This record gives sequence, structure tokens and C-alpha cells, in this order.
Amino acid sequence: MNNAEKRMCNIINQGRLKMHKIKTKRQQFVLSLLLLMITPVSAQYLSLAKIHTTVAVQTEFYFGEDDTILGYQVPDNKFSARYAAIELEGKLGKYVEYNLEMGTATCLGPGAAVNMMEAGIFFKPINFLKMGIMRGHIMRGFELYEECMDVLTAEKPRFFKTFAPCHPTGAVMDLDYDFTETMGFSAQLSYLNGTQKGTITEEHDMNLGIILRIPVPGLSIGGFYTDMQQDFEFDEELDKASRNGFGLNYDAFNVHLRGEYYLGKGFFSIYPDVLSEDLEMRAFFFEGAYEWATGNTAVSYVQPYVMYQSWDKGYNVEGDQKYTYITAGLTLELGSPNTKLRIDYEIPREFPDDTYEEAARLIIRLQVGY
Repeated sequence: MNNAEKRMCNIINQGRLKMHKIKTKRQQFVLSLLLLMITPVSAQYLSLAKIHTTVAVQTEFYFGEDDTILGYQVPDNKFSARYAAIELEGKLGKYVEYNLEMGTATCLGPGAAVNMMEAGIFFKPINFLKMGIMRGHIMRGFELYEECMDVLTAEKPRFFKTFAPCHPTGAVMDLDYDFTETMGFSAQLSYLNGTQKGTITEEHDMNLGIILRIPVPGLSIGGFYTDMQQDFEFDEELDKASRNGFGLNYDAFNVHLRGEYYLGKGFFSIYPDVLSEDLEMRAFFFEGAYEWATGNTAVSYVQPYVMYQSWDKGYNVEGDQKYTYITAGLTLELGSPNTKLRIDYEIPREFPDDTYEEAARLIIRLQVGY
């Protein structure tokens, strides 16, 4: 390359550098202008999000014997992070609400990674009505609608995942209306993705739930109906299914009482004489607790509780297919309303003939949140 060519390359490179600087300055100017435009809009319409977090760690112990003939092995004792999540809740303007929860939970599966647990955007034109698309708990009675860390016992009844998915996604309409200070209702209509493929192309999950608050202080009654369509047999043919249930909930005067009954038809069948779409199940539970205030700042209250649950896995199958469990426990509030120590012991009581006996389970959990 001769001197003339070198000078020409230098001129071109200097021109490119100047153009890059000009372009960069233009981009900075445009970005600054956008920020100036967005800032007042955000300040006017976007409220500060509320942040909630919950962390629960626990130790699990199991007491029982292996059944080598039937292939049952007592689970190993272990430490685990049962639940850890951060949730954001906020409003965009007057009519739009949103929420996002990121975290992990052992109920999502062994070794579950951090992922999106719940999310939703709702349009709320009036105080008692909102509609949108969400991922989260659906109103199928009291227990299934409630967050896992908020229920009375360490774990929800054993049958709940079989009757309904934990965090489905779909379109939801919520109503919450009070007639008087002691009377009102909450209702939810939802059209959700199917539980197998996670789509609405062929399968579906449609649910209607309602909770009535009656004049008796602290007492509510509720029920739900679910219509489902899913390929239980994995044979590319859709099967019809339904779920419904009813129950009551009482929280007043330091007393907690809850009982619910569930009916279902259409489950994956392990019984040769009953097809999946024909298989019926019945399940119920009832629980009670009383909260004693100690007057001590270190341990604010002590709450003993007990729960009985029954699950008939083959209601229309010949022979007894019923499993029952009793859970007894104690919850202690440690210094603040959101710090709890829970000791929870579950004992299997009944099981069908020619099946293995499950191990008893002890959970010791420390839970914090704000």
C-alpha cells in the first residue's frame, strides 16, 4: 500500500469514527428523550410494587419398613428447602393489577429449579370484578385454593394433586362482593390449559368455584365444579373427566375448623377392569386447631392441630381401595406473626389388602416471611 492509499484509509477511518460518535450521541439523545417522556408517565400510572417473600426449610424423618415383595422403600430422611419465593404485586393506573412470583418448591418436583411459580395481569373495571390471564391457584374449595405455606398442616391432603393441578395457567374472572359486613361471596370462573400438554387446542380444564360468607362470624361455605378433557390412556384419544366438591371453613375466637368432600370421575386407571374415563374417586378431610396466646414475646402463641383424611382411589372398583391418614402437629409463632416453627407428624391408618404399608412421616419446619 503506497502513501496515497494509506492517507485515503486514514481519512475513511476518521470519517467512520466521527459518524460512529455522531450516531452514538444521537442514540444517547433519543434514549434521554425517551426517559424524560417515560418518567412522568411511570410516576403517574405505575404504583410502587409490594414485595413479599417466604422461605421454609425443614427436616423430614420417616418411620417404617421396606416391602421388598411389593417394591416399597421407605423414603430417606433429609433436609430440604421446602419453599423459597419472592412475589411482586402492583397496579398500573387505576384499572390494571399484576403479580409475579419467582421461586422454587419441592411440591413442583424433586430438584425443582427456580422458575415462575405464579403470574397474572388483571383488568379491574369495578371494585368487585377483575378478569385476566394468570398462572396460580384456582378456586376449587378452600384447601386447594390456599397457598401451600398458609394451610394448617405442613402439607396439603395427599389427594390434592390427583384431583387438580397445582399452578395451572388460563383466563380467569374473579368476583368478590359484600352484601353486608358479615355477608358476601367470592366466585371464580376459569378456562385453563389442560394438565397433560398444557394447551387448549384439544384438552381443557374449566372450573367454577364459589365461597359464601354467611352471617355467622368466621363461617364460610364453598363448592366447585370442574369439567376436564385429557388423554389419560396416552393413546391420542381424549377422555372426559369431572371434579366437584363442597365444604365449610370456620375461623373465629382462636378456633379453626375446616372440612371438605371431593368427588371425581376420570383418572389414570391402574385397574384392568375399569377404564380411565370411568374411574371414580372420593376423598375428604376435616381438621381443627386452637390458638393459645402465651403472653411471651419469644413464643407469641402455640397452636395444636389435628387432621383426618380419607382417599378412596377406586370408588367404583371391586374391593376396598381406601387409604386414611391422621396428622397431628404443633405450630409456634416465634417473635413475629410471619416466623413459625411447625412440628407435623402423619400416620397412615388404613390401606387396601395386598398393598404395602406406608411409612409415618415427621416434618420439623422453620418458616419466615414478610
